[in-house]
Amino acid sequence: MLNKVVMVDVRLLRRSSYNPRMVQDPEKSRMLLESIRRIGVQQPLLVIPAGDNSYEVLDGGRRLAAAVEAGIYRVPCIVLEPHDVPRKSLMLHLSQEDLTPEEVVVFVERLVHEEVFRSVEEACRFIGVSKSWFYDLKKLVKVRPGSDKLPATVLAMVERSGLGEDAKQEVLRVLAQQHVPRSVLKTALKEASEKPEANPVEIIDKHLSSAPQRLDENVLTASGTYTYILTLTSKTIEFTARHAGETLWTATMPLNDLHTVKRLWQQA
Repeated sequence: MLNKVVMVDVRLLRRSSYNPRMVQDPEKSRMLLESIRRIGVQQPLLVIPAGDNSYEVLDGGRRLAAAVEAGIYRVPCIVLEPHDVPRKSLMLHLSQEDLTPEEVVVFVERLVHEEVFRSVEEACRFIGVSKSWFYDLKKLVKVRPGSDKLPATVLAMVERSGLGEDAKQEVLRVLAQQHVPRSVLKTALKEASEKPEANPVEIIDKHLSSAPQRLDENVLTASGTYTYILTLTSKTIEFTARHAGETLWTATMPLNDLHTVKRLWQQA
């Protein structure tokens, strides 16, 4: 049963006390609920045995809440070994790259306080970052307006971009208002750092416009096998991603822009 997908009654599931997420996005929760109402829970929850035939949810608390609200009584789960739970939870949520800086800081400090780690330095070694990165992140939580709306990895990416302070603030303001895929942001920040005279927001917009655009507004329903199609015309190349007969992404670019085509294909 361990590490296999099993169907579990939602009444036997409860949120783990070692879930670091403190911020809930109402819009994402609404989208997730609508997705689960239509197609059910597609991504299994990660759980550990909690005694009395019940389980704690390490990852998937939002899916569980949405399933209950949608009237679903059994959900797919993967049962993990019930040891090193705090460390597992930390790595699970960091790997998803959607924790805010405050959530990272608070959870790491909690695990140090509870002696899961002997020190912040040990915790940083465990997650693969330097102690200075952690303390810089802690400082940024206090000084960057709007940083609580952004994943810690995104904030760190901007902070290490080499942009000037005014440019960083402008980029963070934009990122707090609209979603930018990490691959697009990484490429745009690299170009912006090499062109200090250029407007970094305009560079981000340029790369966004050339990236695949998903036509389905509910981005949480994607799963399964995708088909990627390159269509060549006399002047352009069209990149299309399809799933279950439905077009999810499409992007058209000049015929000579082979670098962008290669990048899109690698991202796919």
